[in-house]
Amino acid sequence: MTIRSIISTVLSDYTREKERAFAKNPLAKLLRDGFQENVEDDVLGDGIVTSGSPGQGQWATVPWIGVFDEEISTSATRDFYIVYLFSSDMKSVYVSLNQGWTFFKDTYGHNAKKQAKYVVKHFQNILTTKNNRMTTEPIHLLQPTESNDLVAGYERCNIFSIKYETNHLPTNEQMENDLINMIACLKDVKKVLVNSHNVAESIEYILSVNERSDSLSSDSAEKLPKNYQLLN
Repeated sequence: MTIRSIISTVLSDYTREKERAFAKNPLAKLLRDGFQENVEDDVLGDGIVTSGSPGQGQWATVPWIGVFDEEISTSATRDFYIVYLFSSDMKSVYVSLNQGWTFFKDTYGHNAKKQAKYVVKHFQNILTTKNNRMTTEPIHLLQPTESNDLVAGYERCNIFSIKYETNHLPTNEQMENDLINMIACLKDVKKVLVNSHNVAESIEYILSVNERSDSLSSDSAEKLPKNYQLLN
């Protein structure tokens, strides 16, 4: 299978499969293992692994497929990663450079939203590998009548994304190129971390620099360590 065929299958079948048993469901397995089993190494590159989630014991409101740099994280609960986030109505999917909302919620409590926003703005400002297919516009995964804190966390932790509409999916070649470019952005995130083996330390540093600003000021940029200047 190709990236396009995996994404298309989830978008077309997920709503129907949610009415069926979760255990041993083939679509659930496709979400978990489809990328790892089918996407070529020349697309993913060294040190990149994938895993997905149709839910934990029951179908998720928003299923996802994550693409992780093993040196940073292999979990969607913390640190930085790429994730395909399917909207709850299955009318679209976003390829998002994202960060773990659970980490912010557990670490910063009632300040989590503000702190996550600081980190989002930081990387929106310094990642020059972002191309014109990627947008910093908000992503929308839930319907107006729906509420889900974890999904809302995915939305607020999005750094930038590419949106695919179910009825207008691009070619598989374009989707492969989009993923390759997103992985390049993730690798540039890794380059500028204070400590790629302890991302929480890097986040703490970013927050200390941006404590009273929603985006980088010229003064705060001057305070960044040398490795933060690599992408400027």
